[in-house]
Amino acid sequence: MVSAIIVAAGASSRMDGVNKQLEKIADTPVFVMSALKFQKSDKVDEIIIAAPEEEVSRYEKLAQNFGIEKLAAVVAGGETRFLSVKNALEQVSPKADFIAIHDGARPLIETEDIERVIADAEKYNASVAAAPVFDTIKSVGSNGFIEETIPRTKLYAAQTPQVFRKKLYVSCVEKLGRTAENATDDSSILELCGEYVHITEISGCNMKITRPDDLVAAAAIHTNKRTVKMV
Repeated sequence: MVSAIIVAAGASSRMDGVNKQLEKIADTPVFVMSALKFQKSDKVDEIIIAAPEEEVSRYEKLAQNFGIEKLAAVVAGGETRFLSVKNALEQVSPKADFIAIHDGARPLIETEDIERVIADAEKYNASVAAAPVFDTIKSVGSNGFIEETIPRTKLYAAQTPQVFRKKLYVSCVEKLGRTAENATDDSSILELCGEYVHITEISGCNMKITRPDDLVAAAAIHTNKRTVKMV
């Protein structure tokens, strides 16, 4: 059994006061579009959404109205992303073997890519969606000067979903204690615990909406995808 956790409780600090999760792409709220991709997957059995504490009922109604039939719960998010995941984890079914953690602000993920990450996690215990880095990456010192050009042949940008065997993830969280709160993403928790995490290179665009311009770009990409599929 796979439980999907959609993390949609962030402060949207770089969105000029706009809650990006409630902004719409093709008349669908961003977090709902993300959840719908998991709704469509036969591999996903339930969906838990972490929402801003004061918006839990609103998020729940929106999810239901847009057809998230696998919705198991909408929980109040915490002060950090990790705490939001932790709150959602408490609502995951005891029968769940795997958890798939996804940023609500990544609405363009393809269901096929979600299923590929899940399949790899079933094989390797843990796998994360990732994309190769094409830009030249520079290491810069505190003085603002370049110290090193980092070879990009082995560099990947970690994205979501990140899928883990539930027992493994929970055991690492318990082992690390408060240290787990400092992890920049969920796969880092397993890395800090000494576990191996597999990479699943995804095929489609999986951009994260961070700034206002990203909404415009995401809407254009979404429209283009629909147009191409119809031709």
